Amino acid sequence: MKSFTPRERVLAMINHKEADRIAISFAGTQASGINECPPDGKGYTKLCNYLGLKDCEEARISEVFNEVGNVDERIKERFGSDLRTITTNPVDVQIEKDGTKTLRGVFCGVKVKKFGPFDDIYDFPLKNATTKEDIKNYPYWPTKKDIEKCAINKREEARLMRETTGYALIYDGFLFFPFSMYPLLTGYDRWYMDMKLNESFYFALSDKLLEIGLAIHDVMLNAVSDYVDIAGTYDDMGNQQGLLISRKDYQKFVKPYEKLMIDKIHEYNSNIKICRHSCGSTYDIIPDLIENGVNILNPVQPLAKNMEPWRLKKEFGKDITFCGGIDVQELLPYGTPEQVKESVKNTIKIFGKNGGYILGPAQNIGPDVRPENIVAMYDAALEYGRYPL
Repeated sequence: MKSFTPRERVLAMINHKEADRIAISFAGTQASGINECPPDGKGYTKLCNYLGLKDCEEARISEVFNEVGNVDERIKERFGSDLRTITTNPVDVQIEKDGTKTLRGVFCGVKVKKFGPFDDIYDFPLKNATTKEDIKNYPYWPTKKDIEKCAINKREEARLMRETTGYALIYDGFLFFPFSMYPLLTGYDRWYMDMKLNESFYFALSDKLLEIGLAIHDVMLNAVSDYVDIAGTYDDMGNQQGLLISRKDYQKFVKPYEKLMIDKIHEYNSNIKICRHSCGSTYDIIPDLIENGVNILNPVQPLAKNMEPWRLKKEFGKDITFCGGIDVQELLPYGTPEQVKESVKNTIKIFGKNGGYILGPAQNIGPDVRPENIVAMYDAALEYGRYPL
């Protein structure tokens, strides 16, 4: 079989065709990389040291959730990663007197502090908002300048990557609009209750968040849509046992907004493929995602209910590509390198048949994972992922 470029390989997978090998992602989306949680949970630093890369840049950690944004290119190449990301520029961070952080700009004033090893949301600035006037008067909505800042220099970055590399490119802004941002501002209890007890407020706030998300898409897609192959959308809808809300409520309160976000992407370039991120069990809404135009599902957590690789491939494998699928809850933190390799081999056999698979972790790799297991995962992908399987 001929040798494929990384981009050709990824596009073959999305089109459900076999290539020279399966496609691979390490830091190829913002939910398939690695965490760095100073001072103790330096997962990325440990990996660099294990690979003998003593001159890696200091980890640039995301504003929340501790994802590393500058994974060394040598590691991506070592692991065979076929994807490269184009992200929005970082937002301004306001450090408060007590050491907590307020994320400005397109993070809309989200409040962050350290919980154990991770930086996470601790307070909800719209928790007491109940009226459209409260939404209007909220002081932390991003300005036009904030939104435009997202895309500064991104056209040139995307153009250079397209013209000088053979990688598949994903515009992966890690945008939480509209629905993951809603509970980050109000709290999850309010998110649930507003759907049932205050629909007018729910739709008013959702409309505002949609407006922001579409505006970010406008500036970013104006810059990069000629160069990227994939666009990432993010809204967590699942937990370990099922959906966060019923499928009926998803179809009423969420699905129409997600369709508008996808349609906006295709206004700029109808050939861009859509990668939809949602943690947990999304089994019940996969038909809805496909109907909305989603081409790729990420990160595919195999221990969540009904998310077993055999089930997903059998029921949806002709209609959607799976990105992720290697367990980060038990296998990578607690397994041996030999167990990791065997699991990767079996996962590839299931997901990789007739294309439709981009191998990666089923969420960013946590600081509790030994570098030996990360290396074992990607070594196994390169060893067992070649066609014919």
